[in-house]
Amino acid sequence: MIDQGEGPPRPLMPMPSGTAPAGQPGGFWPTETQELLLKAALLTDDQGRRAWQAWQKAADIEALDTGSFRLLPLLYSNLLKLGVKDPVMPRLKGVYRHFWFRNQLLFHHMAKLLTTFEHAGIPTLILKGAPYSQLYYRDPAARPMGDFDLLIRPQDRDRALAILQSGKWQPIYYDSFAGLTPGYLSYATSHGFRDPDRRELDLHWHLFSFCAAPDCDRGFWERSIPITVGAVTTRTLSAGDHLLHACVHGAAWDEIPPIRWVADAVLILRNAREEIDWPTLLAEAQHHQVTVPLRETCHYLRSRFDAPIPDHVLTALREQTVSRAEEQEFTARTRPLSARGLLLELWLLSRQATRWRRRAGVSRGPLTFLRTMQYTAKRATLTELPLYAVRRGGERLATGWRARLNQEKDP
Repeated sequence: MIDQGEGPPRPLMPMPSGTAPAGQPGGFWPTETQELLLKAALLTDDQGRRAWQAWQKAADIEALDTGSFRLLPLLYSNLLKLGVKDPVMPRLKGVYRHFWFRNQLLFHHMAKLLTTFEHAGIPTLILKGAPYSQLYYRDPAARPMGDFDLLIRPQDRDRALAILQSGKWQPIYYDSFAGLTPGYLSYATSHGFRDPDRRELDLHWHLFSFCAAPDCDRGFWERSIPITVGAVTTRTLSAGDHLLHACVHGAAWDEIPPIRWVADAVLILRNAREEIDWPTLLAEAQHHQVTVPLRETCHYLRSRFDAPIPDHVLTALREQTVSRAEEQEFTARTRPLSARGLLLELWLLSRQATRWRRRAGVSRGPLTFLRTMQYTAKRATLTELPLYAVRRGGERLATGWRARLNQEKDP
């Protein structure tokens, strides 16, 4: 329930998300209505007010998708700056206060875990929500966080897992730490954990799943900057690396539209433009083979939000030579799962298997590909794959069938 000031409180909750928005290549591209919300939450002066008025006419605030709901604290903060007076403001204030409280709890427990890692001699970089909130949003509530993300070095992974296990954290997807086999850990680049109070942690030992070399993150660590969480000083990515991470991490289809990548990127550019080393950013994107998502997201940010991205950067991204496979992979990852098809899924798995071989030195062959399928699906054994594949195939067929029915009802 949300505090609204006077009168009995009423629920203001997000509606569960379904497939990608109609007419969009993937859930990470905002729909017209979601773009209005982003503009109302980000733009200043009359542009923001006009976007707010247009969004109110186009959206039902009682039936928002989860991606839009997560933008309401930022919307409230911006509407206050714009001096907007509206009957819905007390309700937005309630959402803002709710996320302020949740974020404070998360910061507190993050500081405790960072202290534990520090005492064990494990260096950390904090990622995504926590540093974005402090460095770019500059508002402890405007960027809601459902979990916290830590990057560690690959050589510290096993010690970090032992600390989590002793702290009664449990791996998500598996019944116990026994599911985190050496084979799976060599394939994975991160894993999620949950503590007894249902708080969640994403522990990364590589920044991107695209990592194809053991030392692929060296530059991120070398350029990292100090940051304080509570009373603990750790490190986080540089401004340019934060922008790269926000754009690339956000550029993938998800059932919950990850549209806040737009807000993250715009605020990084707005508040740390002078700190961004553009040549290094472009080189890092090429090194990780993520030039295509960076190119597409940067052009979107510049054209729709007038983001301060230099002309020479946009030109360099357009002229950068990329492989056909990289173009195809971006297209595939931004499609809804129900629209990918079996052959496309198998091709994506083959790309992941190749990266795994290069990063961890595993052998080529059918067993490696089957293990890639197993570890991607988070299955404990290979024998679980056939039943999993049948179930997932049925779910995708059902999702596609429902989407077609909805299109026929509302063309």
